[in-house]
Amino acid sequence: MSGKRALVALMIGLAGVASGCGQGGGTAAAPQGTAGAKGGVLHVLASIDLEHLDPARNYVTSSMDVGRLIYRTLTTNAAAPGPAGGEIVPDLATDLGTPTDGARTWTFTLKEGVKFEDGRPITSKDIKYGVERTFAPEFPEGPPYARMWLWGGDTYKGPLNGEGLKSIETPDDRTIVFRLNRPVADFGSAVSMPFFAPVPKDKEAGVAYDNRPFSSGPYKIEKFEPKKRIELVRNEHWDRSTDTVRKGLPDRIVIDLNLDPAVIDQRMIAAQGEDADAVQFEPIGAASVAQVLTNPALKERLVTGESINTRFLSLNTSRKPLDQVKVRQAIAYALDKEALRTVRGGPIAGDIATTLLPPAIPGHRKEDPYPADVAKAKALLAEAGFASGIDLVLDAPATPGGKAQGEAIQASLGRAGIRVKINEISSSAFWSTVGNASQQHDLVIDGWTPDWTGASTYLPNVLDGRFIVKQGNQNRAHYDSTEVNKRFDEIAAMTDAAAAATAYGELATRIMRDAPVVPFLWDKSAFLTGGNVTGAYGHVAFVGRVDLATVGLKSAR
Repeated sequence: MSGKRALVALMIGLAGVASGCGQGGGTAAAPQGTAGAKGGVLHVLASIDLEHLDPARNYVTSSMDVGRLIYRTLTTNAAAPGPAGGEIVPDLATDLGTPTDGARTWTFTLKEGVKFEDGRPITSKDIKYGVERTFAPEFPEGPPYARMWLWGGDTYKGPLNGEGLKSIETPDDRTIVFRLNRPVADFGSAVSMPFFAPVPKDKEAGVAYDNRPFSSGPYKIEKFEPKKRIELVRNEHWDRSTDTVRKGLPDRIVIDLNLDPAVIDQRMIAAQGEDADAVQFEPIGAASVAQVLTNPALKERLVTGESINTRFLSLNTSRKPLDQVKVRQAIAYALDKEALRTVRGGPIAGDIATTLLPPAIPGHRKEDPYPADVAKAKALLAEAGFASGIDLVLDAPATPGGKAQGEAIQASLGRAGIRVKINEISSSAFWSTVGNASQQHDLVIDGWTPDWTGASTYLPNVLDGRFIVKQGNQNRAHYDSTEVNKRFDEIAAMTDAAAAATAYGELATRIMRDAPVVPFLWDKSAFLTGGNVTGAYGHVAFVGRVDLATVGLKSAR
């Protein structure tokens, strides 16, 4: 995510949103108007699927964008374009929390009047249960914060067997206390993650909870057909006076999934009928960019959102011959980043990435260690003993965009004798699959969005070898350097935020000498809205996608 209060000073910042889409950095266009009528049906046209809606498993930006309509967390991102959207604000909690014991204990008080969809009050015990669920082996995909920071988290196996976690205390219905095993200066930002949403114990359904999370937000699920459509209707027990973020304007939100992106573009360009009340969930395709930018009427409905995501190619260092640094460096020199940007829409899709940390992240260093050089790539392969080339398998989402990126990678690496076979994976299972060590192949089309602005919520989760796991793995390069891991701990202990940022930048440079990943794009997102849509802007926390929490219709019909 982006633009939180301050760089984490006293934490191992192991977080991020691995997005099937990506992000960038900068300022965004203002929302398309701020006033909207209450009522009507908002349509969302998506070319992708939703990976998980269960808050214990929801760790992908697109699903988090939708999840924010259904459930609330202790804190959340502000509803604003540009860097302001990265600010963390209270949500179910009255404030950003009170730290004591040197930031090892954090206390939050719930707002009065917050309710579930059946009208019952949300209590601290519901928050506690929601957090405890993330420890269950059945839900390996979520963020690692609770396991890392809460006392007893290293051995706790979740509440499904009836056991609670003693380091989460609920002295009364509105107070919740978290006891941590280390100082965490930005724990008030961490509790913006989905797994800090309340879950009533009597609604537990195991893995089936993914299909029908119980609502604490402005909308509840009326109908969900995975891979096809989700229909949300108003939660009449949501009280806007308790919620400074979500507007809850439409009566109903219908999200169509897995649509052909070219069809979405043409529907949004025409914007007739119900499409006048629609927003595009993914960026416009490369083939439509010129038509939109040269038509003033279309350009007026174009929204450009910024983000702080870096897209990169992860190189699985646990597999031969990618265990050799010269082979990885050859891939870095051979990759045609401009070709990848072109298939994503050209300059409107973002800026060419030369480093892991995007310019908006404190500690970013302006450098380009691997400028395009096919001859250099061939020479490095020969030095590594592969003058005749190598064969690799690339994991890519089974979407038109994923296929186009895969083919661009295949073509550019092929020029250096790196023969790539594309393994397409369903978009609804992509991150779960590549996060499974036994199912991941050599290369992965990857990306990372910090959970809040700072390298501490970026570099450790992607590249700290101690956090490589069999399932739910975020370090898809399987990179494990004792030197780098030690430096992560040293930086995490720094109390000077500026010094920590500088140290992270230096460490990023050091890591790139090993080339475990190849950055190729700092994302932007450009999407069309229907003529009857208002309040739309791209949010930094959601890869520049539309913030669904604020969108309404100019006239409800």
